[in-house]
Amino acid sequence: MKKLALAALLAVTACAPFIPSSRWAGAPMFVVSNLDAAQLEGRWYEVASFPARFQAGCYATVAEYTIRDDGLIGVRNTCRVDGQPGTVRQIEGTARVVGPGQLQVRLDGVPFPAKYWVLDKSSDGRTLIVGTPTRQGGWVLRRDPRVTPEQLAEARAVFARNGYDSAALQRTRQR
Repeated sequence: MKKLALAALLAVTACAPFIPSSRWAGAPMFVVSNLDAAQLEGRWYEVASFPARFQAGCYATVAEYTIRDDGLIGVRNTCRVDGQPGTVRQIEGTARVVGPGQLQVRLDGVPFPAKYWVLDKSSDGRTLIVGTPTRQGGWVLRRDPRVTPEQLAEARAVFARNGYDSAALQRTRQR
């Protein structure tokens, strides 16, 4: 019986959203200063993230960004749903650069805009580390679905430098 209770507790906590420590409230976050919207264009694979309720059950998560004629960035996020073969969850919207390394994202059906900050980008432009000023969301995006242990360790270091509990970062299953 104790084993069953422990297994149930672990299953529930594994699905729980990441809640940052209040000790970092008001602490500075560091963003890239040389982000160009054109660098975002194209397909990005989420290779790791902090658990978020809106992504519950997701795997094979992909973000696609397009530069629109009106100067906004088109956003489409998709994922496959665990346990539901063939089911794809998708949300679309727009983003705009509002400051160095800072984006404001409006997603269809979400009543308020979200702030996404690019905390780091690799020198080759193939990896982005994105967070939120609340430290409740964080994603490691790559141009391909693979990430090396060294790249993941670097992402953890970037998140830690910005006040995240980097131990809570989880790999995203791509297939």
